[in-house]
Amino acid sequence: MPPEFRQLLERAGAGADAVAYLHSLAQRLRALEQDPQDDHDELPLSRWEIDVRFPQLSGFGVNWVYGGEFPTLAEFLDAAIRSEHPYCREFLAPLAAEAQSALVLFPEEQAMREGLSPVVRWATPQGVARRLLRAVDDHMEREHGVLP
Repeated sequence: MPPEFRQLLERAGAGADAVAYLHSLAQRLRALEQDPQDDHDELPLSRWEIDVRFPQLSGFGVNWVYGGEFPTLAEFLDAAIRSEHPYCREFLAPLAAEAQSALVLFPEEQAMREGLSPVVRWATPQGVARRLLRAVDDHMEREHGVLP
């Protein structure tokens, strides 16, 4: 094994025997492949997984929501969209994709409240996530001629 791999293996295995650790890891992977029944409700995403999976939604909250600059949802959505126009496609497309993905992964209010909202506090399925998608769609149709 290359020294870098051995060092990473020792760190990941928390000092356990490298061969035993790899065998244990392989067994767990095989078990997951054989029984992929677990759902997001049963296996909630950790904080770092949400940060990695939803960086645009997290950043949107930091940049537009948490500062309290805008008193209403409509005002901060409008300000965020206008701030990027006419180059908003690069900003809005990944943001909308993440909002849609969040709605698919956490379709019910409770699931999103437990799975996503602890990290992305402003995101709720009935509230901001759906309204964000509507605002993006409305802007793209109005300003960029995207068909509904």
